[in-house]
Amino acid sequence: KLLTILAELQRQAKRENQSYNEDNAPRLWILSPSAGITVLEGFGAKLRPDWPEGVYFLPSLYRTAIIAINQLPVTAETLWLRLLGRGKTQDQAVRELLELPQGNAFRENVLELLISWRVNMEINNILETEDREVFMTLSQTYQEWKEATKREGRREGKLEGKLEGKLEGKLEGKLEGKLESIPRLLALGLSVEQIAQALDLDLEQVRQAAQE
Repeated sequence: KLLTILAELQRQAKRENQSYNEDNAPRLWILSPSAGITVLEGFGAKLRPDWPEGVYFLPSLYRTAIIAINQLPVTAETLWLRLLGRGKTQDQAVRELLELPQGNAFRENVLELLISWRVNMEINNILETEDREVFMTLSQTYQEWKEATKREGRREGKLEGKLEGKLEGKLEGKLEGKLESIPRLLALGLSVEQIAQALDLDLEQVRQAAQE
């Protein structure tokens, strides 16, 4: 993949009559939960003094580095990568994530992804032994999310019921009156299908009125 991209960048520079700066060319980063000595030595991968522990660079012509996630230092800067690890490394990263303050954008966005992952694993009945610790760590947050989702669903259900009740009571009458009410209903966030059902109109009538 890397060689394909480098070749395309070289062709692009040639087409545009520009010099190709190899120093600015992309690098391949290989993320691995762990990396043994045999693998690292086999590829000639070595640490660099200006990079943290766990980041191993292959010889320069390869333009490739291997990140051994379980060897990364435990810092805020490595948290996102450590969440992609396995076993204890990932579990510790999840605990650090949950300790971030409520409302923290990084915390909320990543938790949404983790909960989605947990739901998918649960639905598909795929649960490896090393995932159990992370599942237990996420359990409380997962339960809170489920309760919040149920409350939101009930709230939206009640609101929709009230809107439908008002529509049935107030929007009876001639076709002209129904059509005139469509823009206001669209502004309330109702879909074309919901409006057509509430007003007992054809979808095409609603679409045409909405366009006008």
